[in-house]
Amino acid sequence: MTPEIDAKEYAAFLADSYLSGFVADGGAAVKFAVAADVASLEDFERALADGSERLGFTFVRVDAAHTKISMIQQVFFSVAAQIDWLGLAARVNTTLASELYEDSGGVVTVARIAEHNEVDQNIVRQGMHKRLTKHVIANATLAKDFRVAMAQLCIAQLEDDGLGQQSCASILDWLRGDLRLISAVKPMQIYQRIGRHNARAMLTATARWIRQTGGSGLVLNLDLRAFAATHKRDVPEGDIYYTPAALLDAYEVLRQFIDATDEMEGLLVVVSAPDSLLDDFSNRSLQKYRALRNRIWDDVRDRRHADPYAPMVRISTASGGTR
Repeated sequence: MTPEIDAKEYAAFLADSYLSGFVADGGAAVKFAVAADVASLEDFERALADGSERLGFTFVRVDAAHTKISMIQQVFFSVAAQIDWLGLAARVNTTLASELYEDSGGVVTVARIAEHNEVDQNIVRQGMHKRLTKHVIANATLAKDFRVAMAQLCIAQLEDDGLGQQSCASILDWLRGDLRLISAVKPMQIYQRIGRHNARAMLTATARWIRQTGGSGLVLNLDLRAFAATHKRDVPEGDIYYTPAALLDAYEVLRQFIDATDEMEGLLVVVSAPDSLLDDFSNRSLQKYRALRNRIWDDVRDRRHADPYAPMVRISTASGGTR
């Protein structure tokens, strides 16, 4: 008999006890929410999204059915596709411009600032580039390629010309894994693609960047329902089937998230999974990968009351139930 927590109540608990304090202050955590039915997981994810956005967090959802969780770079690409990178860059430009000039209103560009403040455009450009260098390019808390990319997005918006739009498009494609040729971003001093070797650092930098641009942080929801499919024939057309080898790779990605929490800032990773992945006899069970099991299973638990602070919590649509 395993105690459960109401799905919406657990989402509210994460918002109140983690997001509003610990994570908003720069902490990081990884939580597992397990349910026997799809309705409970969907209720939980919706409530978590609402609570995250209410507290100023950027909420992103990555579905294992459409993104290969076994490849960390694919997880980052899915996250990047849901981030408003241009909006974040615009907020940075607005903040930096307000430190030097009067607010011109609307989108911040060199031409608009110069006209509103009656200053030569070259002087405005020089001042803004100097502040971008100090606050973005020289920001050692962000991965090198990441901060170069963010600075280029800021500069492209400041110039607001054809070349700037092309630069924006290339950087966005690079962030989302859609860039065909790396030569398109080499003039911006980005020389490598995002891959397994640097994707985790890019994800960590994304959460920090959101905080540095005025947001509270990043909430990443990983939906693992697709892991439960035991045969490829059971997987809907177009969805991803995880072989036993790919499943172990995915569990290792989750294990690495847990071990990297000390390196993260303003990031809450919430894994939602079906309880079939806890089956002792299934080859697809989380228990088959002991490096992950040992990090999320409680050796001692209360038979009547669920501990919401535990790494893994069972949820349901009816509070107070037990299984």
